[in-house]
Amino acid sequence: MARVAFLAHCLLNQNAKTLGGAKTPAVWEPVIDILLERGWVIRQMPCPELAFGGVRRFWWVREQADTPLFREHCRRLARTVAATMQPHVSAGDDVVMIGIDSSPTMGVSFQPSSTTWGGEPNIGADDTTMVDGEGIFLEELRAELESRDLPMPRRTGIRHWFPDYDPAEEHARLVELLENA
Repeated sequence: MARVAFLAHCLLNQNAKTLGGAKTPAVWEPVIDILLERGWVIRQMPCPELAFGGVRRFWWVREQADTPLFREHCRRLARTVAATMQPHVSAGDDVVMIGIDSSPTMGVSFQPSSTTWGGEPNIGADDTTMVDGEGIFLEELRAELESRDLPMPRRTGIRHWFPDYDPAEEHARLVELLENA
């Protein structure tokens, strides 16, 4: 049995984030290091926002992203991810998923929301808030997995963009995820 972690794209390539959004010049090492130390296989999921809006996009909130066109885009990507997960699940592998809890698409437990957000973030006051719930891509992935009679993997979201980010709390949450098969 293999242990396989499906990661949000930007954890393996911080440069996939919006301009100025990378926390490091390459990978998010706290996640990658713990996976490698414990012998997990890493599978990179596509970034729905990068594939949809390119590298010069602005960051956005759920209300902006939740459109029929973007949902269809996420469904196409979700089919690919589900097809990649399926052989692992069928083989009895331990599968987990690590998303980004500040993303309207890859959020696992939290996502940004605002009814007034409308453009480049350096124009005007930031009135976004983090609200409970999965991002749009995860909702579409859940639906695709259900259509294949596959379970949604155990998962957590990285919170490195939260103002009160606590690396020790995140490390403990990752360890718990990886050790609770």
